[in-house]
Parts: sequence; C-alpha cells; structure tokens
Amino acid sequence: MSAAALSRPKQEPVPGRLVEAAPGACVLRFPLPPSLPIPLHIAAPENVRLVTWVFSGLEAGAPDGPVCLLVLEAESAALRGGVTLATHFRDLVVRPEPAASDALSPAERTLLAQALLSAGTTGLAPLGRLFGLVEAAVAALPVAEDAPDLADAEGGWSLGGTAVPHGLLYRARAGWGGARVSQARLRFGRHPRQHLTLELVWGAAPEGLPERSFALHAHGFTALTTWAS
Repeated sequence: MSAAALSRPKQEPVPGRLVEAAPGACVLRFPLPPSLPIPLHIAAPENVRLVTWVFSGLEAGAPDGPVCLLVLEAESAALRGGVTLATHFRDLVVRPEPAASDALSPAERTLLAQALLSAGTTGLAPLGRLFGLVEAAVAALPVAEDAPDLADAEGGWSLGGTAVPHGLLYRARAGWGGARVSQARLRFGRHPRQHLTLELVWGAAPEGLPERSFALHAHGFTALTTWAS
C-alpha cells in the first residue's frame, strides 16, 4: 500500500433516510457532498440494483440544500447496515435510517416521478411498486399541445407517430397500470400511426380508452392526448 493511501483520511459515512415504498423497492435520500458525485451503481451490499437517481435542491435557497434520491431494488433490511455507492468521483458510504414517505417533499416526488418514467425498460416494474409515492406527481404532469395521441382502436390501442415506446403508463377506469410494448405495427403515411400489442406488467389491464397515458422511452417519456376512434 502506498504512503498516499495510508495518509488518506477515512471517509465518514453520510447520513441518509430510507423510505420503503413496497417489499423490494426503496428510495434512499441523502445530502449531496460538495463534489456532486454522479451515481454509477451500488458497490455494496451485493444484489442491490440502482434503478434510477435524481438530484434535488440544486437551486439557490433550497431549504435542505442539494440532496440525492436513489431508487433501489432491495429489501430495506439489507440496506440498514449501510450502502456503498460507486460514483464518478469516489465511493460514497451512506448510513440510512428508516423514514416515512413524508420524508420526500412534493418537489422531490415530482423529480422522482420524472426519473422513474425515464428509467428505461428495467424501470417499468419498479415504477409499479413505487407508484404510491409518485401518483399525485404523475397525475399533475402537463400534456403538450402537440403531444402524440393514443386512440382506442380495434383490438387494442394505437399511437400517433413513429417513435415506438418500450412501455405505456396509463390510468384506466380500474386504476393505473403499466404495460410493456411487445410489438408495434407501423402504418406510414401523412399521419403515421402504430398499433400496439401490450403485455401487462402491473396494475389495471389496458382496456378501454385511458384517462391519462404516457409513452415511456429509453431516455424520456411523453404525456399523451387521448381520443376515441
């Protein structure tokens, strides 16, 4: 071991708050160090998956200062001894304490919702387990005037445009649900459309025209308009 390594000061753990949304799905909230380390993966414990992350409170005057929210696939009991987060700067050790869901502010829930909707194919199932934390934030997300439309077509739903999503989040009469897009049949022309074949992942089945819907892409999401054909 080098002299530099021997003289390096021991890193003190960062205190965190651990919200267990459902068995196997947690949100870890902790204050960001001044270096603003970018999360890469969970180095320890083993078998803990980092689903997505987001920074909050970066604006001037934020009451709690900058914080990081990690969405983790793990049982909360496995995390209470500490979490080692690999970052672009150096490993960061977080010592979490159990916390209630109100540890997350409305602004943090909105950022968390946006991160979950943008988490890619592996984020669809965790979104279902964490949905109770972000439902109000998701429902409040705006729809752009030029947003693609989701229509009730024969045998399922069709979506305007050629950008094929990997999944859909929707609120049907029976409640919210998430489905994987297993196939999209494109119809090109002046107004291209795609007929979607869906595989339910969680929640309500994709039946009837949904009240709200979102197309989920690898690095983002789109709030959709809906209309009956």
